[in-house]
Amino acid sequence: MLAAGFSENFAESLTSVSGFFRTGGWFMAPLAVCWFISLTVIFWKCLELRRRGILPPDLTADMENAEGILSTGRFQTFLGRLRADDSVLAKISRTALSGRHPDKASAIRAAESVAREEVARLERGVPVLEIIFTIAPMLGLIGTVSGLVKIFSSFGGAGASDAAQAKEIALGIAEAMNTTIAGLVVAVPALIAQVLFSRHIERMALRMGTLVNDLVDTCWRHFHGSVPASDSAPKA
Repeated sequence: MLAAGFSENFAESLTSVSGFFRTGGWFMAPLAVCWFISLTVIFWKCLELRRRGILPPDLTADMENAEGILSTGRFQTFLGRLRADDSVLAKISRTALSGRHPDKASAIRAAESVAREEVARLERGVPVLEIIFTIAPMLGLIGTVSGLVKIFSSFGGAGASDAAQAKEIALGIAEAMNTTIAGLVVAVPALIAQVLFSRHIERMALRMGTLVNDLVDTCWRHFHGSVPASDSAPKA
């Protein structure tokens, strides 16, 4: 009994959804494509922007305690961890601690260049969401206008019965309303995701900049204002 009721409700839901898209006209096709792309980008960015792959908690804790690591002679162990780590923070830190830099300003500039590249990489896909939440309401608006045209064109049709005119008006209203709803349904999640992803990347970029700057300052103070030349980083 319960299974039969569920099957009936599910079939009715599918019919309603298909009817919603069918009455919306061909404008539903590009909106459906936008919806699919939006969901794909959101899922991809949720996986890519996980904090552990960008700002690992253990590495962050070590960089916050850089003074203690240097004073206890564990700096080489810390460098080994940096070389083995593939996170964004580790890449920027390795660049900053490279012994090829003649002074602290050069180390900071090199780290900032790498950081800009990494942040640009993290922002891939986010502009797509911006495009989608911009064009989706416009596509919905075009569909709305198309539906209104159908409504007005049905008035005063020669030889058309009242029933036929009523049907044309109903179809025009359905197309106008459904495309508007679909455009907003596609645009709103894309807008929310774009804002959240942008703010998340911005916060992580600021955090990485603070950590790397503090690390470089600490190393320069510890090594009396210069870093001995090496292939990868300062040596204690």
